[in-house]
Amino acid sequence: MESYILKNVESDKSILLYQEKKGYTFSPKNGCYRVKKITVLNDSMVECILKDKVISRYNRLLQVIYDLIASGDETTSGDVLITFTEIDRLKNILLNKYYKYLKKEFVENYIRKLQILETELKKIHVMELQSEIEEQEERGMSR
Repeated sequence: MESYILKNVESDKSILLYQEKKGYTFSPKNGCYRVKKITVLNDSMVECILKDKVISRYNRLLQVIYDLIASGDETTSGDVLITFTEIDRLKNILLNKYYKYLKKEFVENYIRKLQILETELKKIHVMELQSEIEEQEERGMSR
């Protein structure tokens, strides 16, 4: 049996059915003007919501890294640094915030994928630094 917390704002009476249970709380997007927070108590629903969030953020990271690879010589160290911070942020979110809601195998799988992305990004960064060094050598020292 599911437990819900209901409160009627328009009348003075409150209908409360409260059971101490941990849930995932979030605020909806801009379309809802009357709803400030939503708390999901069903474990399978929480898991589905968080899996979708993790997968969408991971796909965005893949797209950014693909764009960095495709741009070739136009990549700057700032772009690579931003991508490193996004990878680190997603790792921290998975390990600290979502770990208690998601299955261990799912978290470990995505941590492994993020580590692979990080090594690929390091290769891009090394190639970029080598090209910058070659450009400086071509210019030579001017006085």
